[in-house]
Parts: sequence; structure tokens; C-alpha cells
Amino acid sequence: MARQDLLEFLKQGLDALDFKGDVSLDWDKKSHSFVVDLVFYIENKAGQQMEDADGILSDEPIIAFSDAILIYDGKKGLAGYDADDFLACLAFDGKEGWSLAYGKAFLTYLQIIMDNGTRDLMKFFADDEDEIFELEWSDEEFSRLLKNAESEYPRQSLHYPKF
Repeated sequence: MARQDLLEFLKQGLDALDFKGDVSLDWDKKSHSFVVDLVFYIENKAGQQMEDADGILSDEPIIAFSDAILIYDGKKGLAGYDADDFLACLAFDGKEGWSLAYGKAFLTYLQIIMDNGTRDLMKFFADDEDEIFELEWSDEEFSRLLKNAESEYPRQSLHYPKF
């Protein structure tokens, strides 16, 4: 059985996550990076006006909130991406990619973020007092999950894909 590369691992792992929104994976071969896009949807039954990050008001029946995670080659750097545009920026080690434990911790934490994000978006929409909704990434929580995964998964690499 051939070992999975990072691209296949991410595709299969993202497909297996439980999420009512949209998750997509874009691979930029030129910059050796991946972008995981998350789109959350909420029904706007009352026709409330919501202001997005760009100051645009919307009272659409379905409101979408999106965020993204950058996975980049740590040996090449951010390759022109702006870290402020992402929920998180996670490096991989060139051709070596990620360890299986790192990948498993990422998918576990991403599921937590999606679950919490869905719950928090519903609370935000129902509560007039909250002015801003944004997803939260905790390096400490991710590190804790990674430590647990390292003790659970073999020292296998998810190499950067050949093309």
C-alpha cells in the first residue's frame, strides 16, 4: 500500500469532516501552498441587516461567513500571502510535508473550530449585543492536540505531493 501524500491526506480528511457549510482545498503548485476555505451559512429569517468586514450591509435570506487557513512550505515562506488574511498559517517542512500526527491534530482541531464556529455564529446572529463574529484559532489548543496525536500515531510523513 502506497503512503498518502499531504494533498491526498487533506482531501480525504476534509471530506470526512462533519460540517454543514462548505470546505474546499486549493493547491497552488507554484507557491507550494494549500488554502483550506471554510464557508458557514446561516438563515436570515427575520431579514436582519448584517454588516460584513468590508462595511457592506446585507439582508439576504442566507448569509455566508468565510475564513481560510493557509498551509505553506516553511522553507519558502508565505510566498506573497498576507498572514492577516487567514485564520491560521501552518507551515510544512518542504518535501517532507507534515508528520501524520500533525495532520491528524490539524483535522481534529479543524472539526472543533467548525463546530464552535457554527454554534457561535448562531449565537451571534440571535444576540443583538455582539457586534463582531470571527473564528478563533488557539495555538495552545492545537499544540495540546498535537502532543496527544504524537503519542498515538506512528512516525509517518505526509510528503508534499509530486507533480
